[in-house]
Amino acid sequence: MEFTKKRADENQEQYGARLGKKLIARLDGVTDEAKIREITLSYWKPITQEFPNENSIKRPRKAFRNAIEEAFPASTIAKSGYYLTKAGKNKSERYEHLALWYSTTSKERWEVVGDNARTHYFANWGKPDQQAQQLEPPQPQQPETVQPAQTTLDDMNISQMLLDTETQQMVENAIAHSGMSLADFVRKACQVYAKTVTGKYGQYESDLTAVTTEDLLSSPTYKTHPGRAEELTRRAIYALETHNNNCTEKSQKWMITQTAIQALTGSKPATIKTILEKYKTRLEDHNKKHELNPYDNRKPGRKIDDEIDLSALVPDGLDVV
Repeated sequence: MEFTKKRADENQEQYGARLGKKLIARLDGVTDEAKIREITLSYWKPITQEFPNENSIKRPRKAFRNAIEEAFPASTIAKSGYYLTKAGKNKSERYEHLALWYSTTSKERWEVVGDNARTHYFANWGKPDQQAQQLEPPQPQQPETVQPAQTTLDDMNISQMLLDTETQQMVENAIAHSGMSLADFVRKACQVYAKTVTGKYGQYESDLTAVTTEDLLSSPTYKTHPGRAEELTRRAIYALETHNNNCTEKSQKWMITQTAIQALTGSKPATIKTILEKYKTRLEDHNKKHELNPYDNRKPGRKIDDEIDLSALVPDGLDVV
């Protein structure tokens, strides 16, 4: 279903909340667990596919579950379509809507249907499958094999690393300058590269929505952030739309173009061009609404970044749509 995909103009919370609201509309009056499971997973699975990482799914999951809890609040008495639980720190025993049971990243729980199955699930939580162990036939002893002698890092020489000639010479020169042994040099190289990779991964995972526009534009902390250009572009589009919608004269308006976005964000033209592909229909509709064309941006003696202060108009990305 196309509408279950995250839209380019919505953040993680908005995406989770949107699907949560669609879900509760479908669940109205439904009490059969099999049907609740089917409907819930049809909206929940797309979120898990969009955010497969446990850290990245936290915000959309919270918004999705909040929508369910608001529409179907917990109860102290049994209800159709609810299940008994006491999960959660410092929470008392209560009945919660079954949609919450299936709104989890644990795919194992998706297959646990019915109160009896849930009782068995909790009773065996974290325990080994003793019955399976008892039924497993004894394995015949395998003849002991002699393992070849392992070569440790300290025993290796550079030729065993199978480097190309140029790289091997470069490594040999670096080792000579460092005064390290080959083993110590390799350990240090692994440490440095691991920090670089994990640092970049952390940047990709971080959400820039709450970072101020001023910091995104000028702070060295975000200059190399891989998500910076897209977030600034998102804010610049919103700023231009807001500006144009509030103008009373056409001469005050600016067509939303790649060049206009570049002037406001300072991002590379090729990067902006790629990002704007996702907003193509939105920009065409806005420019058509205001009857704007590229000639409208030719304003002698006037610069777009002098008339539109991105930091002042959009202080952060929390309210950007």
